[in-house]
Amino acid sequence: MPVDQPGKTVLDYGCGPGHDTILFCQHNAKHVYYYDISPLALNITDVRLDLHGFRDMATPVEMLFDPARVDHIHCAGVLHHTEEPELILRSFRRRLRPDGEARVMVYDGDRSRITQSRVPITRWWTHKQFTEMAGDAGFRAEYVGGYDCSAEWRPECMAACYRLTPC
Repeated sequence: MPVDQPGKTVLDYGCGPGHDTILFCQHNAKHVYYYDISPLALNITDVRLDLHGFRDMATPVEMLFDPARVDHIHCAGVLHHTEEPELILRSFRRRLRPDGEARVMVYDGDRSRITQSRVPITRWWTHKQFTEMAGDAGFRAEYVGGYDCSAEWRPECMAACYRLTPC
């Protein structure tokens, strides 16, 4: 998913150790808000931001974040591991500027052969299911591609990437 959002305010939701957060900063985002449930991941992100000299360009936020509205939301490989994805998408819609967009990667229920995983929460959505869920949250969902994201703990798994724009 693209990480070049020059001049834009970005939310990296589920930032992990900050790989994409750093890339957004390197590609001249105006400001990057970042969130993760893991304190360790957030600490790593903070250290990396300091190391690269991007501390002033990025701010951590809480789950029920309330930053200024953002131009772009990035959520890669996270939503399908959450307990309340619908609530999160509605939160995204409230935080996104009317002319903004969100990019979301989820596990593809249409193209993945195995839809079970040893990870406690793992959802798989067909294109129809994800499009309907996004629509219920106030978005139009456009499928923009996919890729193989198989791993030992999730074999024969495909990713589906969507561009979400406000309705």
